[in-house]
Amino acid sequence: MKDSGCLARSALRTDLHLACTAGPDVGVVVAPGMVGRAGDVPLTCASIAREHLRLSTRDGRAVLRVSPGASPVRVRSRVPLWHRYREARPLPAGTRIRLGEDVFEVRARPRRLAWPSVSGRGRGSLTGSSLLRGAPLVSVLVMAGFLLWRLRSSVSLSSVLAPACAGVVLAAIAASLALSWRARRRRRGWDGGALALILAGLPASSTPQRAARAAVWPGRPTRVGRRVRLSASVDAREPDECEAIGIVGAHASQCALWCAGQIAAQLGGARVWWNSAAPVLIGHAGVDIHVSDRDSCPHCTRDAARPTLHIGYASSLSLLPAWCAQVCVTDDEPVSSHWWWTVTRADARDSLPTRLDWDPSSARGRGGGLSVRIGLGEEGPVDLDLVTDGPHALVAGCTGSGKSEALLGWLAAIAHCYSPEQVRFILIDYKGGATFARLEELPHTQALLTDLDAGATTRALDGIASILQRREETLGALGFPDLATWESAHESDPLSVTVPPPRLVVAIDEFRVLAQAHPDSMEVLLRLAAQGRSLGLHLIAATQRPSGAVSAQMRANMDIRLCLRCVSASDSTDVLGDTRAASLPRIPGRAVLADVGTIQLTYLADIASVVERSNATWPRSVTEPLWAPPLPEALSWEDVDAATQPLPDHALQGNEARDARPDAAVSLGLVEGIERHGSIVWDGGSIQIQTSAHEAHIAAQWALSLATRIAHRTRHPLHVIGEESIEGAASQLPVDAPGVIDLLEGICAHGPAVLALTDAPQLRSYLSHVLTAPQAEALWTSLLATARRAGVVIVAAFAGRFTPSSAALGAFSTRIVRARDSDEAVHAGIAPGELRALGEGQALIVRPGDKPRLACIPRQSVRGHGDYLDAEDDWHILSPSQVAALVRNTRSPILIGPTYSAPTWTHALPWIIIGRRDDARIVEAIHAHFGWETPKIADVIPEEAWTRITRWDKHRVLALNPTHNVIRALIQHSHTPPLALAARRWESTCGVISEGDTVTTVQLTVGSVNT
Repeated sequence: MKDSGCLARSALRTDLHLACTAGPDVGVVVAPGMVGRAGDVPLTCASIAREHLRLSTRDGRAVLRVSPGASPVRVRSRVPLWHRYREARPLPAGTRIRLGEDVFEVRARPRRLAWPSVSGRGRGSLTGSSLLRGAPLVSVLVMAGFLLWRLRSSVSLSSVLAPACAGVVLAAIAASLALSWRARRRRRGWDGGALALILAGLPASSTPQRAARAAVWPGRPTRVGRRVRLSASVDAREPDECEAIGIVGAHASQCALWCAGQIAAQLGGARVWWNSAAPVLIGHAGVDIHVSDRDSCPHCTRDAARPTLHIGYASSLSLLPAWCAQVCVTDDEPVSSHWWWTVTRADARDSLPTRLDWDPSSARGRGGGLSVRIGLGEEGPVDLDLVTDGPHALVAGCTGSGKSEALLGWLAAIAHCYSPEQVRFILIDYKGGATFARLEELPHTQALLTDLDAGATTRALDGIASILQRREETLGALGFPDLATWESAHESDPLSVTVPPPRLVVAIDEFRVLAQAHPDSMEVLLRLAAQGRSLGLHLIAATQRPSGAVSAQMRANMDIRLCLRCVSASDSTDVLGDTRAASLPRIPGRAVLADVGTIQLTYLADIASVVERSNATWPRSVTEPLWAPPLPEALSWEDVDAATQPLPDHALQGNEARDARPDAAVSLGLVEGIERHGSIVWDGGSIQIQTSAHEAHIAAQWALSLATRIAHRTRHPLHVIGEESIEGAASQLPVDAPGVIDLLEGICAHGPAVLALTDAPQLRSYLSHVLTAPQAEALWTSLLATARRAGVVIVAAFAGRFTPSSAALGAFSTRIVRARDSDEAVHAGIAPGELRALGEGQALIVRPGDKPRLACIPRQSVRGHGDYLDAEDDWHILSPSQVAALVRNTRSPILIGPTYSAPTWTHALPWIIIGRRDDARIVEAIHAHFGWETPKIADVIPEEAWTRITRWDKHRVLALNPTHNVIRALIQHSHTPPLALAARRWESTCGVISEGDTVTTVQLTVGSVNT
């Protein structure tokens, strides 16, 4: 016997199964395995989880294992009380299980698969043989009556008759209860679950019957004699038989399918036509059954090679087809609509071709809007129009089903038939761009978005939202309710009505990946699709595995549902509501179109030729883009200045209005916009630049470029810590220069200023090396905390580890982040969905309260900014080379302080020398330089006696090449000692000078006696 291929057949291969006796899935049978909306036999009850429980058998009993997070399961055995199911407790046959709104019964596999025949009366009916079996009971009753008559003289008749009558009544009641219970059990054997097993067990091939006679229950089974009899033979038809019946009721369509299943069970199989251009099979095709709700049966146009029976249905008598010879009214629901697709299989013998090549001459559909021919059905060519049939479409199909080729062919056909002024494409391909890459060069294609640049999807959604908002405003101003009315008005009067904007087709290949990786983007897209129904927005969502990804909102908004071959029945159910697509043959392009049936989609082999013809007909140069072109990958400061000039007719809004205010003169680059790219306006705060370690040179270039730009525009002095040389910088120090600590300590006291750090991690490592860890951390924290108040702008480059803004204590109001993957983005505090594919000069600009935005920043430094520096404060720190030149060329014998300035003392003081007595010659040279008298040496303290060091008021203390103990002793008696004292490397030509509670460095020059 050939496998029928229906889903219910799996229940015949096990000793136990579940049969739904009530609820949305009534009639469905489920074999052991996963039970739920994503099970092997998918259920439709919304209150059941996708994988609610797993059913297994053990020793002839059912065992349920409820999935974590699923709602509890309640069971009922012989006692008519529902109770909560205990995990792994075996359930015998006959147990009822409540799962959501469905009620299932544990049933054993029937030993005999049989349905009451058209002439059979069923078990328990009153036949001649059954009456003969009751003959002994009649004899007992006759003998009892005769005995009572004989005893009438000796026994009071009234005293005997009353108990006898009571006994007879009780016996009659017991017999009626027994018969009722037996009839109920018999009817339970004739429900949808039992019929599903019978239909699943029918052979796929058999000898066709000569006479097509059947008897059916229109609703739930009652007595066998109350069935409606049908016959397809006019000559041999009996008076109580008819060829067509009609069913009226709230569930008329389900009752009609229930009747079709009963006919197939009695005749060994049937070929059924219902709500589809393609038939389905039950068993073998012994008889044709046409199920329809139309006055003219659409299936009777074919050649009638087999006996044919008709079943009509309607919700009311006034809507019932006129050809129904007998009418049955019932509100029963013996089976669900989903039951039908578990007992049927697709008919592989159809008239559709295995391949249908695309014909450009007939590509345009017969309708208006965006109608194109997509394939061929049993009724002829199939046209699909996103405007009239949509506005949105859902496409599904497994690998090898031809889904991608069908989607490409559909879009290419639209591009072939309609100009870019009528339709534009926004293609979202979350498989790396492999599917839609061939359509990228179409003049209709506005953007191709892939998972390699996830942030571009967000920009496209913002662009779509902006376009829809403008269209809504324009429609309101013109007085049109929707875009279709605008198009019709322009077509009727093109001179007085302006040209309507093009329709937008957003095609998503593998939207399941988009929904999982970026659920926010998918929700925004669905919301825009719901809002844009009247504004010309059309969404085509395609996926390989729709199971679990198709929400109720998607199914409600997407009127076009096209499903190619699916791997599982649950995938087909999620798209079509039934399992037809799971049984499609392995023919690429074979699909089921909802409300149409099985079709063969067209195949477009040469898409490149369509793209070439479209570009020749509508060149890209004359096609106006929907939003601004991509942001350039590299810019110069001249380009930035030219782009910051607003257009005369461009009204700035939002961030653009903030960034283009007249008083904001410092533009740091361009930021991506929808209608036009805006300017990155400096907000007055510090800037942090974050890149990976191998792009450290880019971070350093940006730091110098932005620092010189800000210093040039604000006319503030520029201080640089880095290896690069900047023309006109007030301070230019390498990272490991001794003066770095002096610069970091003193810059906030000499603001406003601009500080450029080309390698902040290396700088911090140097500070931790020459200072103690607390000192290094305190210096860095103090700089970040006081810079904004002191007017110091820090432009720091951080290459290597990415950190969020909170790691810098909020000191940087602007962050420029060049994250290349999701790990770097997460560490930088950026959502992976906001990542962008970055060009050479591009990065993400992040500001508090704003979403990250793509920006392009020049990498070359501004030249000549030193000409604009303020002369009021010339504080600066010299580099080692500048110090060496100053030592050789100055006339002063010593230079003091971090700025290496000549001393400006106004009077002489006594000296205390720590070290050798020969150092007194330095003091004499100092006095000679000032023209003072011979110095007074109050004391000479050897370095070994550093414990004698204390604070000496009205004295000057000189210590050349001091030891660490001397430095610590001097610092202990100083009010605010500079941190650089602990990091300096001392020599015989340098040391410290202390006066009162202050201590500072001293450097001997060529003019001193010791140099």
